[in-house]
Amino acid sequence: MNKSGSLPKSPLVTIYLPTKNRLNLLKRAIRSVLNQTYTNLELIVINDGSTDTTQQWLEELSANEPRLIVLTELKSIGACAARNKAINKASGQFITGLDDDDEFLPERIKTFLENYDSKYAFLSHGVLWYYGRVGKVIDAQEQDLSLDDMLSYNYATNQVFTETYKLKAIQGFDTTFKACQDYDTWVRLILEFGMAKKLQGYSYIQHQGHEEERISTITNKLLGYSQFNKKHNQLMNKKNKINQSFMSISASKKRYPLYLYLKHLQGGFFIRKTRYLLSSNLPLLASLRSKALK
Repeated sequence: MNKSGSLPKSPLVTIYLPTKNRLNLLKRAIRSVLNQTYTNLELIVINDGSTDTTQQWLEELSANEPRLIVLTELKSIGACAARNKAINKASGQFITGLDDDDEFLPERIKTFLENYDSKYAFLSHGVLWYYGRVGKVIDAQEQDLSLDDMLSYNYATNQVFTETYKLKAIQGFDTTFKACQDYDTWVRLILEFGMAKKLQGYSYIQHQGHEEERISTITNKLLGYSQFNKKHNQLMNKKNKINQSFMSISASKKRYPLYLYLKHLQGGFFIRKTRYLLSSNLPLLASLRSKALK
C-alpha cells in the first residue's frame, strides 16, 4: 500500500529483461522473477538476436507460464532499444528491470510496493555484488536522492522501480549511449519527477564472477561517462564535476595519481577514492584481493 493509500490492492508489475546468447544465466534470472513472493507480474523478455537455443527455450516456457511475454528480434538491436520495446509493451502500473546475468531476491517486488510513494520519481534498493564465493553489499543505506546527489554518483544502482507512465514519459533509455544508460535514465527521471528514494537493505544480486561476455567493456564505459558528462554538464556544479572525473578514472582502471586524488577529495567520497588510490598504485595487492574473491 502506498503511504497515501492510493494503490490498488494488487497492481500489475512489469519486469523487462533483455537477453542475448546467455541462456544458462537467463534461466536463473527468469526463475528469480517467477519465484517472487508477489505474484501479479508480467515478465517481458526480449530475445535480442540470440543464435543459441534461447528462443526455443523461451517458447517452451511461455507455453506454460502466462506471466511470461517473449519479444523476438531476429537481428540484435542492442540492450537499450530492447528495453524500450518492452517498456512500450508494458501493461503494468509499475515497472522495473533485470539484467540476464543477475537475479532478484524473493521479496524485491513486495518490498518496493510496500514502500512506494508516488511523490518520488522512483525507488531503488541496494545490491549484492557476488564474486563467486563471497559477496559485497553496496548502496544499501536509506537515502533521499536529489539531482545533486545523482550527478556525483549513481546511488540508484543499475535498476529502479517506478510507475510505468513515468518511464514512458521520458521515452525510456537513450539508445545512443555506449554505457551509463541506466545512470542517464535515472537522472532524467529525477529531472522530470523530482527526488527519488533509496530503501534500506538490498534485494538484487549482481553476479561478477561468471565468464560470459560482458556487455560493458572498459572502452564503452569510458565512452558512456563521456556521453553522460556531455549531456548533463550544464546541470553539474564543481563537486559533481570532480566526482565525475574520479568515476571516469576508476572505470579506466588506470593508476590514480596522488595529486589528482588530493584534488578530488574536495568532492567527498574519501573512502572510495582512498581505496582506489591504493589499489591502482599497488596492483599486486589489488590482484591478490581479486583472486581471493573468486
